[in-house]
Amino acid sequence: MPKSPLPPRAKNPFLPVHLCFLAVFLFSAFLTAHEAVELKNNYEERQRAQLADFQKSLDSQFQESLDELMYYQKMLNYALTHPLDSDHAREAIRRFQQLRQQPTWQLQIASPRSMPLNGISDSRLQQDGLLQRDNAHLDQELRAALEFSFIMQFGDPAQDFHSRFWYTSRAGFYISSRPPQSLQELEESYSTMVTRPYFRDQDPASPLHARLRWTEAYQGLFNEGLMLTVSTPIISNGYWYGVLSMDFTQQRIHALLSKARQSYLQGKLLIVDRGMHEITRLSGRHDQALTPEQQARLEQKMREHPAGIMRLGTQFVSWSKLTNVDAWMVNIQSLRQGMAQPLGRVAIFLLAMWLLFVLLLVVSHRVIFRLVRRMDDLSSKLTWRANYDGMTRLLNRNAFFEQFVALAAHNKQQQTPMAVIQLDVDHFKNVNDTWGHAAGDQALIRVAGVISHTLRKYDIAGRIGGEEFCIVLPETTLEDASAVAERIRTRLAAKTILVNSTTTFNITLSAGVTGSEEQGDYHAESLQATADRRLYQAKTSGRNRVCAEG
Repeated sequence: MPKSPLPPRAKNPFLPVHLCFLAVFLFSAFLTAHEAVELKNNYEERQRAQLADFQKSLDSQFQESLDELMYYQKMLNYALTHPLDSDHAREAIRRFQQLRQQPTWQLQIASPRSMPLNGISDSRLQQDGLLQRDNAHLDQELRAALEFSFIMQFGDPAQDFHSRFWYTSRAGFYISSRPPQSLQELEESYSTMVTRPYFRDQDPASPLHARLRWTEAYQGLFNEGLMLTVSTPIISNGYWYGVLSMDFTQQRIHALLSKARQSYLQGKLLIVDRGMHEITRLSGRHDQALTPEQQARLEQKMREHPAGIMRLGTQFVSWSKLTNVDAWMVNIQSLRQGMAQPLGRVAIFLLAMWLLFVLLLVVSHRVIFRLVRRMDDLSSKLTWRANYDGMTRLLNRNAFFEQFVALAAHNKQQQTPMAVIQLDVDHFKNVNDTWGHAAGDQALIRVAGVISHTLRKYDIAGRIGGEEFCIVLPETTLEDASAVAERIRTRLAAKTILVNSTTTFNITLSAGVTGSEEQGDYHAESLQATADRRLYQAKTSGRNRVCAEG
Protein backbone atom coordinates (compact mmCIF):
# COMPACT_ATOMS: atom_id res chain seq x y z
CA MET A 1 0.00 0.00 0.00
CA PRO A 2 1.60 3.32 -1.03
CA LYS A 3 2.36 5.86 1.62
CA SER A 4 0.54 9.16 1.93
CA PRO A 5 2.64 12.23 1.26
CA LEU A 6 4.49 13.61 4.22
CA PRO A 7 5.11 17.31 4.93
CA PRO A 8 8.23 18.61 3.16
CA ARG A 9 11.39 18.23 5.14
CA ALA A 10 12.90 21.42 6.50
CA LYS A 11 16.04 22.63 4.71
CA ASN A 12 19.41 22.13 6.36
CA PRO A 13 20.02 25.45 8.22
CA PHE A 14 23.77 24.73 8.41
CA LEU A 15 24.30 24.46 4.65
CA PRO A 16 24.21 28.24 3.98
CA VAL A 17 26.66 28.78 6.85
CA HIS A 18 29.08 26.18 5.45
CA LEU A 19 28.73 27.54 1.91
CA CYS A 20 29.32 31.15 3.00
CA PHE A 21 32.43 30.29 4.98
CA LEU A 22 33.67 28.03 2.18
CA ALA A 23 33.20 30.86 -0.32
CA VAL A 24 35.13 33.27 1.94
CA PHE A 25 37.90 30.71 2.44
CA LEU A 26 38.21 29.97 -1.27
CA PHE A 27 38.21 33.66 -2.13
CA SER A 28 40.91 34.40 0.45
CA ALA A 29 42.93 31.40 -0.76
CA PHE A 30 42.59 32.63 -4.36
CA LEU A 31 43.74 36.14 -3.44
CA THR A 32 46.64 34.78 -1.39
CA ALA A 33 47.66 32.39 -4.17
CA HIS A 34 47.45 35.24 -6.69
CA GLU A 35 49.70 37.42 -4.53
CA ALA A 36 52.07 34.47 -4.03
CA VAL A 37 52.34 34.03 -7.80
CA GLU A 38 53.01 37.75 -8.21
CA LEU A 39 55.71 37.57 -5.53
CA LYS A 40 57.22 34.53 -7.24
CA ASN A 41 57.27 36.32 -10.62
CA ASN A 42 58.74 39.40 -8.98
CA TYR A 43 61.36 37.26 -7.27
CA GLU A 44 62.31 35.59 -10.55
CA GLU A 45 62.56 38.93 -12.37
CA ARG A 46 64.66 40.30 -9.53
CA GLN A 47 66.96 37.29 -9.69
CA ARG A 48 67.36 37.72 -13.44
CA ALA A 49 68.05 41.43 -13.07
CA GLN A 50 70.56 40.93 -10.27
CA LEU A 51 72.35 38.20 -12.19
CA ALA A 52 72.37 40.38 -15.31
CA ASP A 53 73.96 43.25 -13.37
CA PHE A 54 76.54 40.90 -11.94
CA GLN A 55 77.18 39.43 -15.38
CA LYS A 56 77.83 42.88 -16.86
CA SER A 57 80.60 43.56 -14.34
CA LEU A 58 82.28 40.23 -15.19
CA ASP A 59 81.81 40.59 -18.93
CA SER A 60 83.30 44.07 -18.88
CA GLN A 61 86.45 42.76 -17.18
CA PHE A 62 86.77 39.89 -19.63
CA GLN A 63 86.09 42.32 -22.49
CA GLU A 64 89.10 44.43 -21.53
CA SER A 65 91.37 41.40 -21.78
CA LEU A 66 89.78 40.26 -25.04
CA ASP A 67 90.18 43.75 -26.52
CA GLU A 68 93.85 43.56 -25.61
CA LEU A 69 94.10 40.13 -27.24
CA MET A 70 92.50 41.39 -30.45
CA TYR A 71 94.79 44.41 -30.44
CA TYR A 72 97.83 42.14 -30.17
CA GLN A 73 96.47 39.98 -32.96
CA LYS A 74 96.12 42.97 -35.29
CA MET A 75 99.54 44.22 -34.34
CA LEU A 76 101.16 40.84 -34.98
CA ASN A 77 99.37 40.46 -38.32
CA TYR A 78 100.56 43.91 -39.30
CA ALA A 79 104.13 43.05 -38.28
CA LEU A 80 103.96 39.88 -40.42
CA THR A 81 102.84 41.80 -43.51
CA HIS A 82 105.18 44.74 -42.84
CA PRO A 83 108.34 43.21 -41.30
CA LEU A 84 110.75 45.67 -39.72
CA ASP A 85 114.29 45.46 -41.07
CA SER A 86 116.61 46.65 -38.30
CA ASP A 87 119.94 45.77 -36.77
CA HIS A 88 118.17 44.07 -33.87
CA ALA A 89 116.11 41.99 -36.29
CA ARG A 90 119.08 40.91 -38.36
CA GLU A 91 121.02 40.04 -35.21
CA ALA A 92 118.08 37.99 -33.91
CA ILE A 93 117.84 36.00 -37.18
CA ARG A 94 121.59 35.33 -37.16
CA ARG A 95 121.53 34.11 -33.56
CA PHE A 96 118.46 31.94 -34.23
CA GLN A 97 120.38 30.10 -36.95
CA GLN A 98 123.06 29.35 -34.40
CA LEU A 99 120.60 28.13 -31.71
CA ARG A 100 117.98 26.23 -33.71
CA GLN A 101 119.69 22.84 -33.40
CA GLN A 102 119.96 22.99 -29.61
CA PRO A 103 117.37 20.92 -27.67
CA THR A 104 116.12 24.06 -25.90
CA TRP A 105 117.21 27.66 -26.34
CA GLN A 106 116.39 31.28 -25.49
CA LEU A 107 116.93 34.19 -27.83
CA GLN A 108 117.30 37.51 -25.96
CA ILE A 109 118.45 40.55 -27.92
CA ALA A 110 120.41 43.33 -26.28
CA SER A 111 117.36 45.46 -25.47
CA PRO A 112 115.91 45.87 -21.99
CA ARG A 113 112.41 46.25 -23.39
CA SER A 114 112.15 42.90 -25.16
CA MET A 115 110.93 39.49 -23.99
CA PRO A 116 112.99 36.38 -24.85
CA LEU A 117 112.03 33.91 -27.57
CA ASN A 118 111.92 30.41 -26.06
CA GLY A 119 112.32 27.48 -28.43
CA ILE A 120 113.23 23.87 -29.17
CA SER A 121 115.38 22.18 -31.79
CA ASP A 122 114.58 21.29 -35.39
CA SER A 123 114.74 17.56 -34.60
CA ARG A 124 112.30 17.91 -31.71
CA LEU A 125 109.96 19.87 -33.96
CA GLN A 126 109.83 17.08 -36.53
CA GLN A 127 108.15 14.75 -34.03
CA ASP A 128 104.83 16.63 -34.42
CA GLY A 129 103.31 16.87 -37.90
CA LEU A 130 101.39 20.04 -36.98
CA LEU A 131 104.65 21.90 -36.30
CA GLN A 132 107.05 23.10 -39.00
CA ARG A 133 109.78 25.65 -39.71
CA ASP A 134 108.96 26.98 -43.13
CA ASN A 135 112.01 28.95 -44.27
CA ALA A 136 109.81 31.01 -46.59
CA HIS A 137 107.97 32.48 -43.61
CA LEU A 138 110.50 32.03 -40.80
CA ASP A 139 112.46 35.30 -41.16
CA GLN A 140 109.43 37.56 -41.26
CA GLU A 141 107.86 35.65 -38.31
CA LEU A 142 111.03 36.16 -36.24
CA ARG A 143 111.02 39.89 -37.08
CA ALA A 144 107.30 40.14 -36.15
CA ALA A 145 107.85 38.14 -32.94
CA LEU A 146 110.74 40.43 -32.00
CA GLU A 147 108.56 43.49 -32.54
CA PHE A 148 105.76 41.80 -30.63
CA SER A 149 108.11 41.16 -27.70
CA PHE A 150 108.67 44.92 -27.39
CA ILE A 151 104.88 45.53 -27.12
CA MET A 152 104.48 42.87 -24.45
CA GLN A 153 106.53 44.99 -22.07
CA PHE A 154 103.57 47.34 -21.65
CA GLY A 155 101.54 44.65 -19.89
CA ASP A 156 101.17 44.80 -16.10
CA PRO A 157 100.72 41.32 -14.58
CA ALA A 158 99.72 42.87 -11.26
CA GLN A 159 96.88 44.88 -12.85
CA ASP A 160 95.79 42.69 -15.74
CA PHE A 161 92.84 40.40 -15.21
CA HIS A 162 94.47 37.67 -17.26
CA SER A 163 97.35 35.91 -15.56
CA ARG A 164 99.48 35.24 -18.66
CA PHE A 165 99.62 36.23 -22.31
CA TRP A 166 101.67 34.45 -24.94
CA TYR A 167 102.29 33.69 -28.56
CA THR A 168 102.92 30.04 -29.49
CA SER A 169 104.47 29.50 -32.91
CA ARG A 170 104.30 26.41 -35.09
CA ALA A 171 107.97 27.11 -35.81
CA GLY A 172 109.06 25.77 -32.43
CA PHE A 173 109.19 28.81 -30.17
CA TYR A 174 106.95 30.95 -27.96
CA ILE A 175 106.92 34.32 -26.23
CA SER A 176 105.27 34.63 -22.82
CA SER A 177 104.50 37.52 -20.50
CA ARG A 178 105.90 35.18 -17.82
CA PRO A 179 109.16 33.80 -19.27
CA PRO A 180 110.28 30.30 -18.18
CA GLN A 181 112.60 30.16 -15.21
CA SER A 182 114.66 27.26 -16.55
CA LEU A 183 115.33 25.33 -19.75
CA GLN A 184 113.41 22.36 -18.36
CA GLU A 185 110.39 24.58 -17.76
CA LEU A 186 110.82 25.98 -21.27
CA GLU A 187 110.69 22.53 -22.89
CA GLU A 188 107.77 21.37 -20.73
CA SER A 189 105.82 24.55 -21.41
CA TYR A 190 106.15 24.38 -25.19
CA SER A 191 105.47 20.63 -25.32
CA THR A 192 102.36 21.12 -23.23
CA MET A 193 101.09 24.18 -25.09
CA VAL A 194 101.21 22.59 -28.55
CA THR A 195 99.18 19.62 -27.31
CA ARG A 196 96.45 21.72 -25.70
CA PRO A 197 93.11 22.07 -27.53
CA TYR A 198 93.44 25.85 -27.59
CA PHE A 199 96.45 25.38 -29.93
CA ARG A 200 95.64 22.31 -32.00
CA ASP A 201 91.96 23.16 -32.56
CA GLN A 202 92.95 26.48 -34.14
CA ASP A 203 94.36 24.69 -37.16
CA PRO A 204 92.38 26.25 -40.07
CA ALA A 205 91.67 22.71 -41.25
CA SER A 206 89.99 21.83 -37.93
CA PRO A 207 86.17 22.10 -37.69
CA LEU A 208 86.70 23.58 -34.19
CA HIS A 209 88.72 26.47 -35.61
CA ALA A 210 87.30 29.79 -34.34
CA ARG A 211 88.15 33.47 -34.15
CA LEU A 212 88.08 33.16 -30.36
CA ARG A 213 88.14 29.74 -28.80
CA TRP A 214 87.69 29.06 -25.09
CA THR A 215 88.83 25.91 -23.38
CA GLU A 216 87.07 24.05 -20.64
CA ALA A 217 88.58 24.37 -17.17
CA TYR A 218 91.88 22.51 -16.79
CA GLN A 219 94.78 22.28 -14.35
CA GLY A 220 97.77 24.50 -15.12
CA LEU A 221 101.17 22.91 -15.62
CA PHE A 222 103.17 24.70 -12.92
CA ASN A 223 100.90 24.68 -9.84
CA GLU A 224 98.77 27.41 -11.36
CA GLY A 225 95.55 25.73 -10.34
CA LEU A 226 92.38 25.60 -12.39
CA MET A 227 92.30 27.94 -15.37
CA LEU A 228 90.59 28.89 -18.64
CA THR A 229 92.38 29.83 -21.83
CA VAL A 230 91.13 31.80 -24.80
CA SER A 231 93.05 31.66 -28.07
CA THR A 232 92.96 33.25 -31.51
CA PRO A 233 94.88 32.02 -34.58
CA ILE A 234 97.52 34.08 -36.35
CA ILE A 235 96.96 33.68 -40.08
CA SER A 236 98.60 35.94 -42.66
CA ASN A 237 98.39 35.55 -46.43
CA GLY A 238 96.76 32.16 -45.96
CA TYR A 239 99.55 30.78 -43.79
CA TRP A 240 98.92 29.69 -40.19
CA TYR A 241 101.78 30.91 -38.03
CA GLY A 242 100.57 30.07 -34.56
CA VAL A 243 98.25 31.07 -31.75
CA LEU A 244 97.86 34.00 -29.38
CA SER A 245 96.54 32.91 -25.98
CA MET A 246 95.44 34.34 -22.68
CA ASP A 247 95.13 32.42 -19.40
CA PHE A 248 92.57 33.26 -16.69
CA THR A 249 93.24 31.48 -13.42
CA GLN A 250 90.60 30.37 -10.93
CA GLN A 251 92.21 32.58 -8.30
CA ARG A 252 91.78 35.79 -10.32
CA ILE A 253 88.23 34.91 -11.41
CA HIS A 254 87.33 34.19 -7.80
CA ALA A 255 88.86 37.50 -6.68
CA LEU A 256 86.82 39.32 -9.33
CA LEU A 257 83.64 37.55 -8.18
CA SER A 258 84.28 38.47 -4.57
CA LYS A 259 84.86 42.10 -5.52
CA ALA A 260 81.86 42.38 -7.83
CA ARG A 261 79.35 40.40 -5.79
CA GLN A 262 76.40 42.44 -4.63
CA SER A 263 75.10 41.98 -1.10
CA TYR A 264 71.56 41.27 -2.36
CA LEU A 265 72.69 38.36 -4.53
CA GLN A 266 72.34 35.68 -1.87
CA GLY A 267 73.17 32.00 -2.13
CA LYS A 268 75.87 30.07 -3.92
CA LEU A 269 77.40 31.72 -6.99
CA LEU A 270 79.16 29.53 -9.55
CA ILE A 271 81.08 29.97 -12.79
CA VAL A 272 80.97 26.81 -14.93
CA ASP A 273 82.56 26.15 -18.30
CA ARG A 274 80.81 24.84 -21.41
CA GLY A 275 81.29 21.29 -20.17
CA MET A 276 79.42 22.24 -16.97
CA HIS A 277 82.59 21.87 -14.92
CA GLU A 278 82.88 24.24 -12.01
CA ILE A 279 85.57 26.89 -12.40
CA THR A 280 85.04 28.75 -9.15
CA ARG A 281 82.37 29.55 -6.62
CA LEU A 282 81.34 31.93 -3.91
CA SER A 283 79.55 30.13 -1.11
CA GLY A 284 76.75 31.61 0.96
CA ARG A 285 75.33 30.83 4.36
CA HIS A 286 73.03 27.80 4.56
CA ASP A 287 73.98 26.49 1.11
CA GLN A 288 72.49 23.16 0.05
CA ALA A 289 74.04 20.76 -2.43
CA LEU A 290 72.09 19.66 -5.50
CA THR A 291 71.38 15.97 -5.92
CA PRO A 292 72.79 14.24 -9.03
CA GLU A 293 69.28 14.18 -10.53
CA GLN A 294 68.79 17.89 -9.89
CA GLN A 295 72.25 18.62 -11.32
CA ALA A 296 71.39 16.70 -14.50
CA ARG A 297 68.10 18.60 -14.90
CA LEU A 298 69.87 21.92 -14.43
CA GLU A 299 72.57 21.11 -16.98
CA GLN A 300 69.94 20.07 -19.52
CA LYS A 301 68.05 23.33 -19.06
CA MET A 302 71.25 25.37 -19.32
CA ARG A 303 72.14 23.71 -22.62
CA GLU A 304 68.65 24.44 -23.95
CA HIS A 305 68.40 28.05 -22.77
CA PRO A 306 71.23 30.59 -22.41
CA ALA A 307 69.43 32.20 -19.44
CA GLY A 308 66.63 31.14 -17.14
CA ILE A 309 65.40 30.30 -13.68
CA MET A 310 63.95 27.09 -12.26
CA ARG A 311 63.02 25.49 -8.97
CA LEU A 312 64.81 22.35 -7.83
CA GLY A 313 63.19 21.03 -4.68
CA THR A 314 63.40 23.86 -2.16
CA GLN A 315 66.09 25.71 -4.11
CA PHE A 316 65.81 28.32 -6.86
CA VAL A 317 68.46 28.33 -9.54
CA SER A 318 69.04 31.18 -11.99
CA TRP A 319 71.67 31.17 -14.71
CA SER A 320 72.97 33.30 -17.54
CA LYS A 321 75.55 32.64 -20.24
CA LEU A 322 78.42 35.08 -20.17
CA THR A 323 78.71 37.16 -23.32
CA ASN A 324 82.49 37.28 -23.64
CA VAL A 325 83.35 33.89 -22.13
CA ASP A 326 82.26 30.40 -23.10
CA ALA A 327 80.91 29.86 -19.58
CA TRP A 328 77.82 30.28 -17.45
CA MET A 329 77.13 32.15 -14.26
CA VAL A 330 74.84 30.23 -11.90
CA ASN A 331 73.18 31.43 -8.69
CA ILE A 332 71.64 28.81 -6.37
CA GLN A 333 69.50 29.99 -3.48
CA SER A 334 67.97 27.81 -0.81
CA LEU A 335 64.49 28.51 0.51
CA ARG A 336 65.97 29.85 3.73
CA GLN A 337 68.21 32.27 1.81
CA GLY A 338 65.29 33.40 -0.33
CA MET A 339 63.16 34.02 2.74
CA ALA A 340 65.91 36.23 4.17
CA GLN A 341 65.47 38.68 1.27
CA PRO A 342 62.88 41.51 1.32
CA LEU A 343 60.52 39.63 -1.00
CA GLY A 344 60.92 36.53 1.17
CA ARG A 345 59.96 38.49 4.27
CA VAL A 346 56.92 39.85 2.43
CA ALA A 347 55.97 36.28 1.50
CA ILE A 348 56.30 35.16 5.13
CA PHE A 349 54.17 38.10 6.27
CA LEU A 350 51.55 37.33 3.62
CA LEU A 351 51.43 33.67 4.64
CA ALA A 352 51.22 34.56 8.33
CA MET A 353 48.37 37.00 7.68
CA TRP A 354 46.49 34.41 5.64
CA LEU A 355 46.95 31.75 8.29
CA LEU A 356 45.75 34.20 10.94
CA PHE A 357 42.75 35.02 8.76
CA VAL A 358 41.99 31.31 8.30
CA LEU A 359 42.27 30.78 12.05
CA LEU A 360 39.84 33.62 12.70
CA LEU A 361 37.59 32.25 9.97
CA VAL A 362 37.56 28.81 11.60
CA VAL A 363 36.80 30.33 15.02
CA SER A 364 34.03 32.46 13.53
CA HIS A 365 32.63 29.45 11.74
CA ARG A 366 32.48 27.45 14.96
CA VAL A 367 30.84 30.33 16.87
CA ILE A 368 28.24 30.98 14.17
CA PHE A 369 27.70 27.24 13.66
CA ARG A 370 26.92 26.80 17.34
CA LEU A 371 24.68 29.86 17.29
CA VAL A 372 22.78 28.55 14.27
CA ARG A 373 22.52 25.12 15.87
CA ARG A 374 21.06 26.60 19.03
CA MET A 375 18.66 28.70 16.99
CA ASP A 376 17.71 25.62 14.98
CA ASP A 377 17.14 23.64 18.17
CA LEU A 378 15.02 26.47 19.53
CA SER A 379 13.12 26.70 16.25
CA SER A 380 12.55 22.94 16.30
CA LYS A 381 11.25 23.12 19.86
CA LEU A 382 8.96 26.02 19.02
CA THR A 383 7.77 24.25 15.90
CA TRP A 384 7.09 21.10 17.89
CA ARG A 385 5.25 23.03 20.58
CA ALA A 386 3.23 24.81 17.92
CA ASN A 387 2.14 21.49 16.35
CA TYR A 388 2.05 18.93 19.15
CA ASP A 389 0.27 18.52 22.45
CA GLY A 390 2.86 18.63 25.20
CA MET A 391 1.18 15.97 27.36
CA THR A 392 0.08 13.32 24.85
CA ARG A 393 2.77 14.13 22.21
CA LEU A 394 0.07 13.86 19.54
CA LEU A 395 -0.78 16.62 17.05
CA ASN A 396 -2.69 19.53 18.52
CA ARG A 397 -6.01 20.63 17.04
CA ASN A 398 -4.68 23.17 14.52
CA ALA A 399 -1.82 20.98 13.25
CA PHE A 400 -4.09 17.93 13.08
CA PHE A 401 -6.74 19.59 10.93
CA GLU A 402 -4.04 21.15 8.69
CA GLN A 403 -2.65 17.69 7.92
CA PHE A 404 -6.19 16.24 7.78
CA VAL A 405 -7.14 18.65 4.97
CA ALA A 406 -3.89 17.89 3.07
CA LEU A 407 -4.42 14.11 3.31
CA ALA A 408 -8.05 14.46 2.26
CA ALA A 409 -7.03 16.42 -0.85
CA HIS A 410 -4.34 13.86 -1.70
CA ASN A 411 -6.67 10.87 -1.32
CA LYS A 412 -9.34 12.64 -3.36
CA GLN A 413 -6.80 13.26 -6.15
CA GLN A 414 -5.69 9.62 -6.05
CA GLN A 415 -9.31 8.39 -5.63
CA THR A 416 -8.34 6.17 -2.70
CA PRO A 417 -10.51 5.60 0.40
CA MET A 418 -9.96 7.42 3.68
CA ALA A 419 -11.45 6.80 7.15
CA VAL A 420 -11.82 8.93 10.27
CA ILE A 421 -12.08 7.76 13.91
CA GLN A 422 -13.34 10.06 16.65
CA LEU A 423 -12.48 8.92 20.23
CA ASP A 424 -13.52 10.08 23.67
CA VAL A 425 -12.55 8.81 27.13
CA ASP A 426 -15.56 7.52 29.09
CA HIS A 427 -16.37 9.24 32.38
CA PHE A 428 -13.19 11.32 32.26
CA LYS A 429 -14.62 13.94 34.65
CA ASN A 430 -15.10 11.23 37.29
CA VAL A 431 -11.42 10.26 36.91
CA ASN A 432 -10.34 13.84 37.67
CA ASP A 433 -12.84 14.19 40.51
CA THR A 434 -12.00 10.80 42.07
CA TRP A 435 -8.26 10.42 41.58
CA GLY A 436 -7.19 13.98 40.79
CA HIS A 437 -5.97 15.79 37.72
CA ALA A 438 -2.60 13.97 37.81
CA ALA A 439 -4.47 10.70 37.41
CA GLY A 440 -6.46 12.29 34.57
CA ASP A 441 -3.22 13.30 32.88
CA GLN A 442 -1.91 9.73 33.21
CA ALA A 443 -5.14 8.48 31.62
CA LEU A 444 -4.75 10.80 28.63
CA ILE A 445 -1.09 9.77 28.22
CA ARG A 446 -2.12 6.11 28.32
CA VAL A 447 -4.79 6.67 25.62
CA ALA A 448 -2.27 8.52 23.40
CA GLY A 449 0.26 5.69 23.88
CA VAL A 450 -2.24 3.02 22.82
CA ILE A 451 -3.23 5.09 19.76
CA SER A 452 0.39 5.68 18.70
CA HIS A 453 1.33 1.99 18.99
CA THR A 454 -1.73 0.89 17.00
CA LEU A 455 -1.43 3.25 14.01
CA ARG A 456 0.79 3.03 10.95
CA LYS A 457 3.54 5.59 10.42
CA TYR A 458 1.61 7.48 7.75
CA ASP A 459 -1.66 7.64 9.77
CA ILE A 460 -2.22 10.84 11.76
CA ALA A 461 -3.75 11.30 15.22
CA GLY A 462 -4.41 14.38 17.30
CA ARG A 463 -5.86 15.58 20.56
CA ILE A 464 -8.65 17.94 19.50
CA GLY A 465 -10.28 18.51 22.87
CA GLY A 466 -9.85 17.85 26.58
CA GLU A 467 -10.35 14.06 26.38
CA GLU A 468 -11.23 13.86 22.67
CA PHE A 469 -8.96 12.37 20.03
CA CYS A 470 -9.30 12.07 16.27
CA ILE A 471 -7.52 9.69 13.87
CA VAL A 472 -7.24 9.89 10.06
CA LEU A 473 -6.43 6.66 8.22
CA PRO A 474 -5.51 7.32 4.57
CA GLU A 475 -6.15 4.58 1.99
CA THR A 476 -8.33 2.71 4.51
CA THR A 477 -11.93 1.44 4.17
CA LEU A 478 -14.68 1.91 6.76
CA GLU A 479 -14.48 -1.77 7.71
CA ASP A 480 -10.71 -1.64 8.29
CA ALA A 481 -11.04 1.58 10.27
CA SER A 482 -13.69 0.01 12.51
CA ALA A 483 -11.28 -2.86 13.22
CA VAL A 484 -8.54 -0.35 14.12
CA ALA A 485 -10.90 1.48 16.48
CA GLU A 486 -11.91 -1.79 18.10
CA ARG A 487 -8.24 -2.73 18.67
CA ILE A 488 -7.60 0.60 20.34
CA ARG A 489 -10.68 0.22 22.56
CA THR A 490 -9.78 -3.35 23.53
CA ARG A 491 -6.11 -2.56 24.31
CA LEU A 492 -7.04 0.46 26.39
CA ALA A 493 -9.64 -1.49 28.39
CA ALA A 494 -6.98 -4.06 29.26
CA LYS A 495 -4.59 -1.41 30.64
CA THR A 496 -4.39 -0.62 34.35
CA ILE A 497 -3.35 2.86 35.44
CA LEU A 498 -1.38 3.20 38.70
CA VAL A 499 -2.41 6.00 41.04
CA ASN A 500 -0.07 5.04 43.89
CA SER A 501 1.49 1.89 45.30
CA THR A 502 -1.91 0.54 46.48
CA THR A 503 -4.42 2.10 44.07
CA THR A 504 -5.11 1.49 40.38
CA PHE A 505 -8.00 2.17 38.02
CA ASN A 506 -9.10 1.39 34.45
CA ILE A 507 -10.60 3.54 31.74
CA THR A 508 -12.54 2.86 28.55
CA LEU A 509 -13.33 4.88 25.46
CA SER A 510 -16.06 5.25 22.90
CA ALA A 511 -15.43 5.72 19.18
CA GLY A 512 -17.25 6.85 16.06
CA VAL A 513 -16.01 5.78 12.62
CA THR A 514 -16.80 7.05 9.12
CA GLY A 515 -15.24 6.73 5.65
CA SER A 516 -15.06 8.66 2.40
CA GLU A 517 -16.50 5.79 0.37
CA GLU A 518 -19.57 5.63 2.58
CA GLN A 519 -20.08 9.38 2.60
CA GLY A 520 -19.06 9.97 -1.00
CA ASP A 521 -17.14 12.97 0.22
CA TYR A 522 -13.55 13.87 1.14
CA HIS A 523 -14.36 17.10 2.98
CA ALA A 524 -12.48 17.03 6.28
CA GLU A 525 -15.06 18.89 8.39
CA SER A 526 -17.90 16.74 7.04
CA LEU A 527 -16.08 13.47 7.75
CA GLN A 528 -15.09 14.61 11.25
CA ALA A 529 -18.65 15.75 12.02
CA THR A 530 -20.06 12.36 10.98
CA ALA A 531 -17.52 10.51 13.10
CA ASP A 532 -18.32 12.83 16.04
CA ARG A 533 -22.06 12.11 15.67
CA ARG A 534 -21.44 8.37 15.75
CA LEU A 535 -19.21 8.86 18.81
CA TYR A 536 -22.17 10.46 20.54
CA GLN A 537 -24.30 7.50 19.54
CA ALA A 538 -21.70 5.13 21.07
CA LYS A 539 -21.82 7.09 24.32
CA THR A 540 -25.61 7.20 24.52
CA SER A 541 -25.87 3.50 23.79
CA GLY A 542 -23.78 2.46 26.79
CA ARG A 543 -20.15 3.70 26.15
CA ASN A 544 -17.01 1.50 25.72
CA ARG A 545 -17.94 0.64 22.16
CA VAL A 546 -17.34 1.54 18.50
CA CYS A 547 -20.13 2.91 16.31
CA ALA A 548 -19.71 2.90 12.50
CA GLU A 549 -23.36 3.33 11.49
CA GLY A 550 -26.16 5.79 11.81
